[in-house]
Amino acid sequence: MSTTKNKYFLVLLAFAMIAGACGGGSADTATEEPAPAAEQENLDAPATTAAPAPAAEKKLKVGIVLGALGDRSFMDSAKRGFDQAVAELAIEGDYIEAEPAERAVAIQNFLADGKEMIITIGFSEAEITKEAAIANPDVQFAIVDMVITADDGNLLPNVANLVFKEHEGSFEVGYIAGKLSKTGKVAFMGGMDVPIIRRFHTGWEEGAKYANPDIEFCDGYAGSWGDPAKGKEIGLSCFEQGADIIFAAGGATGDGAYEAAAETGNFAVGVDSNQDYIHPGVMITSMMKNVDYAVYTAISDRIAAGGVFASIAAYGSAENGVGPSWLVDGSNLFKETGPADMVAQVDEILAEVKEVRAKIISGEIVVTDAMGG
Repeated sequence: MSTTKNKYFLVLLAFAMIAGACGGGSADTATEEPAPAAEQENLDAPATTAAPAPAAEKKLKVGIVLGALGDRSFMDSAKRGFDQAVAELAIEGDYIEAEPAERAVAIQNFLADGKEMIITIGFSEAEITKEAAIANPDVQFAIVDMVITADDGNLLPNVANLVFKEHEGSFEVGYIAGKLSKTGKVAFMGGMDVPIIRRFHTGWEEGAKYANPDIEFCDGYAGSWGDPAKGKEIGLSCFEQGADIIFAAGGATGDGAYEAAAETGNFAVGVDSNQDYIHPGVMITSMMKNVDYAVYTAISDRIAAGGVFASIAAYGSAENGVGPSWLVDGSNLFKETGPADMVAQVDEILAEVKEVRAKIISGEIVVTDAMGG
């Protein structure tokens, strides 16, 4: 082979070797590009599962034992507060409307149903509430209008006692009546002649006398919470004797007294709930007693406590728990619907009764408590 051919062969051989090195390997020896970093992380990550749903909120099981509903007063107010708690708080609520002789059984039915809180309404339920509370120390009880104590005088550890200073609020509405009366005589109709109603009666008369030292009184007791006919009879009798404003503290019995006022062209003061709407222009104001607020608050307090507790909650003028609707909820339907000559006095009397309230709160005015509290 000539030198020229050898050189040519060597050049071709070198070219072939370079081409093989640059051309890459065969399909059998090829390798894949590594996965991008983010993709590689996903491949390496362990499998995940959805977080479990949060457990449903445990609701407090609450029962309330009520008397006859439809009085537009005391019992309806308690039910209103209970209904609000059911709507707004974490509770399961049931109520039983029972006659007096059936209420102990109602409590036992609630206990059998696993109720964690039981509320009773009225001083007359004190004994059955006390017995049930002692026998069931892990159940919270609450009672309106009574303070229950153990035999040693101490509070029971699982009873919330909800009471009111009715005499203070009654003094305030009595003052309004004493100022507005044209005849100088006002009337009181009580349902049952019991100490708590005497609180209303005494406060009413003291307030009227504070407004007018020469005021005169007529009064009567119906002997029932649910006898409007008897309430009307008492009202008519007092109006015939010269009274022109009647304060009725007797549940549904008071409806009759209001009717008497409406039929004779006289005036009335409602009780417990805001009853100003019942006979617009006849109802001057109402001595509100915020049982609804007390019931709602007791349930809220039990939820916050997380267990049973003992307490006394006393609602008076200072707590805005009792008093004329003009002050307690700020309403004044009479100003819109009453006779012009009386309406003309409302603003001045409203300012005065605010001063009266301030004096009660400060202790300058001390209203007699017929229950000695």
